[in-house]
Amino acid sequence: MSLFAAGVSHHHVPSDSISALACRADEIVSQLRQPDSGISGVVALATCNRFELYVDADGFHSTVDRIMAAIRQTVPGLDPAATDAFVVYAGQTVVEHLFEVTGGLDSMVVGEVEIIGQVRDALAGSTTVSPPLRRLFQHALTTSKAIASHTDLGSAGRSLASVGLDLACTRLGTWDQVNALVLGTGSYARVVVADLVRRGAGSISVHSRTGQAGRFAESHPVHPVEPAGLAAAVAAADLVVACSGQAGEILTADLVAATRAPEATILPVVDLSGGIDVASDLGRVPQVDLVTLDRIGASMPAEQTNAVADAHDIVTRAVATYLHVEEGRVASPAVTAIRSHVSQIIEQEIENASKQYSPETAEAIARSLRRVSNALLHTPSVRAAELARTGELDDFRHALHTLFGITVEAP
Repeated sequence: MSLFAAGVSHHHVPSDSISALACRADEIVSQLRQPDSGISGVVALATCNRFELYVDADGFHSTVDRIMAAIRQTVPGLDPAATDAFVVYAGQTVVEHLFEVTGGLDSMVVGEVEIIGQVRDALAGSTTVSPPLRRLFQHALTTSKAIASHTDLGSAGRSLASVGLDLACTRLGTWDQVNALVLGTGSYARVVVADLVRRGAGSISVHSRTGQAGRFAESHPVHPVEPAGLAAAVAAADLVVACSGQAGEILTADLVAATRAPEATILPVVDLSGGIDVASDLGRVPQVDLVTLDRIGASMPAEQTNAVADAHDIVTRAVATYLHVEEGRVASPAVTAIRSHVSQIIEQEIENASKQYSPETAEAIARSLRRVSNALLHTPSVRAAELARTGELDDFRHALHTLFGITVEAP
């Protein structure tokens, strides 16, 4: 396999390092897709708690060197510890890792639902995806659906939004009196709003720096907040949830200090953006209780062992199926070559028969020849696929060349 992956997650580095990488994902991908790079495709999976690059390329060591060089060049201020923490996957481990990630098994909150949409968006939004990468991601998404359908993994963990709101509610009164402000209108915002509605929040306002709040309000029970009204919305809020994930701080220490009196109640701020929406010094503001991703991660409930084990079993079977199919693809050129060779001989004999016999007889001969050729080619075709999976296809190619003069280039 020519697929590799490299990245970091909440397991390895703090959320601010992940945010720094996620903000520059497009630039990093652009660096990797330079001419003569030997890289056929790249998909960046950039979320609030992981940054990973999936690459279709020639050469393991050269590919890893290019990835790390692109990161150092594009994000020069990145903490060296974050660069050192990058984990590299190759071969079967790439498949296993992406399937576990997409299934929610590697998430901060085991079984979280957001990651499926994030993987789907990463694939759909990539302009540099190669056919092998597309097949890998599509199979990962199919596996995640199987996990959701056949296990209780979703109940083994809770979404990041839900856990964050649980932490914040210790600062709140009854939910029907809470005035919540959501920063963002993307996939996380939809999850947050749904959770707030389920909890019975008294009022929900939404702000978007891209001007999408009004459109978002057309399909959600929220009040849109225009840019000019952000300060007033912060002043009136009992809870703020930051989840836009777009470059540029929205909630700053100066904004909060200017809009909330020193004697005001503590404002819980749930930062699901990994520090992208929220200023780094906001946690030092006395009127703010900042609930970060790191804090959420430290508050996770214990996983339900059986559900996790069932999900891992599904991943194991899915990986085996994927590898079986992909390894069989290697045999396709050899199978096509021998079938083409035999087909040319058969078609020539059919043409000769059409000149010597009546149309009815010639048609009967043609059917017979094609039936016999298909029967004869079945075993070599199956054997080629088996040899491809065991890494012995070169013997098959050599035999074709020796017996029939057929040359099949190795992929």
